[in-house]
Amino acid sequence: MYNMILVDDEAIIREGISSCLPWGDNGFNLTGVFEQGLDALDFIEKNPVDVVLSDINMPRMNGLELSRALGDRFPHITVILLTGYDDFEYAQEAIKNQVREFLLKPITRNELARVLETVQSELDEKREHRRLQDELQMKLDQSFPLLRERFLYRLSTGRIGPEALFLRKDFFGWRDLEGFYRILLVSFPPGLNDLDRLSLAEFLKERVEGDDRVFFNPDEDLVILLQDGSRRTLEERSDRLSEEAFRRFSASRGRPVSIGCGETVEQTGDLARSYNGALNGVEYSRIMGLSRISSAGDIRNREKLQPLEFNRLCDRVIGGLKNGGSLEGLDAFEELLGYLETRFVTGDQLKAGMIKLYYMISSFAVEIELLLPEEEILPLDGESFSSLERAREFFTSMLGSLDRQIERRRNDILLSRIDRARAIIEERYRDSKFSLQDICDELFLSTSQFSLLFKEGTGKTFVEYLTACRMREAKNLLMSTDLKGYEVAERVGFADPRYFTLIFKKQTGMTAMEYRRSRSR
Repeated sequence: MYNMILVDDEAIIREGISSCLPWGDNGFNLTGVFEQGLDALDFIEKNPVDVVLSDINMPRMNGLELSRALGDRFPHITVILLTGYDDFEYAQEAIKNQVREFLLKPITRNELARVLETVQSELDEKREHRRLQDELQMKLDQSFPLLRERFLYRLSTGRIGPEALFLRKDFFGWRDLEGFYRILLVSFPPGLNDLDRLSLAEFLKERVEGDDRVFFNPDEDLVILLQDGSRRTLEERSDRLSEEAFRRFSASRGRPVSIGCGETVEQTGDLARSYNGALNGVEYSRIMGLSRISSAGDIRNREKLQPLEFNRLCDRVIGGLKNGGSLEGLDAFEELLGYLETRFVTGDQLKAGMIKLYYMISSFAVEIELLLPEEEILPLDGESFSSLERAREFFTSMLGSLDRQIERRRNDILLSRIDRARAIIEERYRDSKFSLQDICDELFLSTSQFSLLFKEGTGKTFVEYLTACRMREAKNLLMSTDLKGYEVAERVGFADPRYFTLIFKKQTGMTAMEYRRSRSR
């Protein structure tokens, strides 16, 4: 429903129009009828009006003057002018005054109804347009903080050109001092809640100056864009602000943050360099497992990772596994980590390097037919290598798993060979010519290898074990036969009976015949 007023100095016209249409049912409420323009204007100033139907020729303020006043002060009001034939020359001026239409007197009811129907359609379109505009404005107001942060992030990372910056900076309320600029980046500990993040953001906003900006980047790191006319003042402010943020957060949460300070630049086009320097500082601290303030200068002074040296150290890890199992492999891995700790390493470099080492170790495991437990299978996201400490935990577990399997296999092989050695000794101990070299030749081992394995597996040397077998059989023969001592010695592998007697007495504390008599009682 729209509100409409009628202005005409002729009573008959006012009465006729007031009664010729079903007001209220046709989409319009006739809320006022006036004799001259000043009264109508006074009413409009105090009441909502959408349409004014006015005569042109009236005393004190005519229709043209009224439409001119409405165009200046109430441009949303639609004006329809009534005019006689002689006043037709006023039409052009009426159009200039944003008058929607003029009607020649005398006007019929159908003609007025038709015009009002058209005006209603136009007002409906305008109302819908305003509704959509208001809705868009509300959405813009709601998303403005996010859009402003996006603008500041793009500015800080060099993704806005000079022309776009010139057009957008006023809209987003950023004043360029055209002096010096510096980016600070605050990286929070993993798992920190939003309230703590916002608390530190508000703390920093209270301490920056009017033309500085504090906002979050897409990774939820806190970014501080500082600017100043003096390089020295800017750097002093940024250093002080970094220290305050570090102390404030560490003291209140007990979990220190990592803060990166980019280099100072002189043009907005170089802000990306400052941002990347701050990002590298934070990334370096995260990779090294540090909680500290790192500047671009700290990073710049560190040597870069050398691929050839890195590959050589990876080869040493594999060599350690092949030669000495996980202990030597872990020692080589710690040497690799020590090398990385003295270099500037990006997150991508660390992840790529550790994934390469992972596949080298996996290939070694496949080569010797070992299987990795499910928990040692590398996740596709590579988050196990987000820092040196996490890489250390991952590979310590992985190498330990391989070592346990190697040890089990080694024990299986050892037991298998020990069992075979025992069987050979049982078969050949009666042979007086049977020797250490004979058994080593049969097992394809050197005498030193066999001696070490046999001692580890049985707790005895080859000679001790062989002698024990011969003594056991000698005791059986003495108890079950009437063989003489030299005959028993020959049967159990002693070529020299005197040596047999010496060994038997040493083992039992008595001669062979004494042993037989002691057991026959």
